[in-house]
Amino acid sequence: MARRDPYIRLWLDGAPVEGVDRWLLQAEVEERCDDATTFRLVLDLTPVGDGSAPGDWDLLEHGPLAADAGLPDVGLLRRVTLALGLSGGEDPALAPVETVVVDGYATAVEAVFGPSRIPDSSLVLTGSDALCLMHTSTATHEWYGVTDAEIARELYGRYGFAVGGDTVEDTAPTRARERGSVVQRGTDAQLLRQLAQRNGFEWYLEPGTAPVAAGAHPTTAVTGHFHAPRPQGTAQPVLELFPREDPTVVEMRARWDAEQATRWRGWHIDEVTRRLQTADVTDPGYVRMGQVSREQALAERLGAIRPVRAGTAVLAGGGAGGDTQLLEVASVDVPDDGTELETLTRAAYRGSDWFATAHVTVRGERYPQILRSRRPVTLAGAGHLLDGLWYVRSVRHRWGVDPDNPEHEPTITRYEADAVLVRNALGGQP
Repeated sequence: MARRDPYIRLWLDGAPVEGVDRWLLQAEVEERCDDATTFRLVLDLTPVGDGSAPGDWDLLEHGPLAADAGLPDVGLLRRVTLALGLSGGEDPALAPVETVVVDGYATAVEAVFGPSRIPDSSLVLTGSDALCLMHTSTATHEWYGVTDAEIARELYGRYGFAVGGDTVEDTAPTRARERGSVVQRGTDAQLLRQLAQRNGFEWYLEPGTAPVAAGAHPTTAVTGHFHAPRPQGTAQPVLELFPREDPTVVEMRARWDAEQATRWRGWHIDEVTRRLQTADVTDPGYVRMGQVSREQALAERLGAIRPVRAGTAVLAGGGAGGDTQLLEVASVDVPDDGTELETLTRAAYRGSDWFATAHVTVRGERYPQILRSRRPVTLAGAGHLLDGLWYVRSVRHRWGVDPDNPEHEPTITRYEADAVLVRNALGGQP
């Protein structure tokens, strides 16, 4: 893959900021599948002119935080939209690519005045995507006659976020007030997190695409998500460990362990029928990404090394009697019915099912597109156990002026992405 030149685009309250690469020194954006996307921008605070006037700092005096006839703009809760792009580079046949990676708000501003004042002073903006709006107030509210999915749709809609046909996965049951209402005591974001955890779901906001709409609120340009992980989606371009001299993956480390359960069992005595309800879960409800899961690997080894009690058989569930690596669900949520008992048990199973975790650093200017979280990706060059499909749980994009270029030429930049990949089975494709 030919090298491409990385670039960055920035909008404040929906208005494009011209010449951003002249004063933006560093940008970090971390995309997650179960929380808000966060960002950190480091801006050059070099004084205007010759800097002879004490306290005459460019971004503070003439930039977006400059004082006007009224109160000065301190920069908090300014809408920040950031896009990362790759030019066509050395190959004229390559089309440029550009992706909006965050659309949110600055929640903190820090002015840093270094010992030399010039050029080691900077302005640091940190913030998160628009999920931070769901943390601005708390509420005490009782929800009944609705499902968890309907609560999620209503909460996203309150903030003007879009909800697509498949971005919120349907759930059961519909909760009756006299039996199992949901009582909210906290922020809307905290309630969404609780609902996602008990369903084994991801929840996040997906930013839209350029052009960015003007205004202080992204409205339906961002989409709310509330659903199970989707490793069966369309895979992103292959991450290559070879050729060694110029791979797309700079470095990688992968780990898999025997420390998680391979079966989860839930049980509950129904308060109406007084009957015992049980659930036994051994699959996450979505595709296996390899040939050997943790359950299969441990069942074989435990069957060989652990004494087998007389009269019992070694089962695929794990070891003697099939009960090795089995955990029972202890939950603060009381199941409404057998279906929800299954849901709670599967949610616990999903939390322990990822067999392998890999940390990779991707050379951004040689990858065909901007690597994204919450999507599958194929890995090649790591051997038969690790090659194949992985799921991207998080990505930390790192863009910045080359540290060996003190003049901060806009064309000399670097872009890398640190990604956390997970996989629920090893050994190529199933």
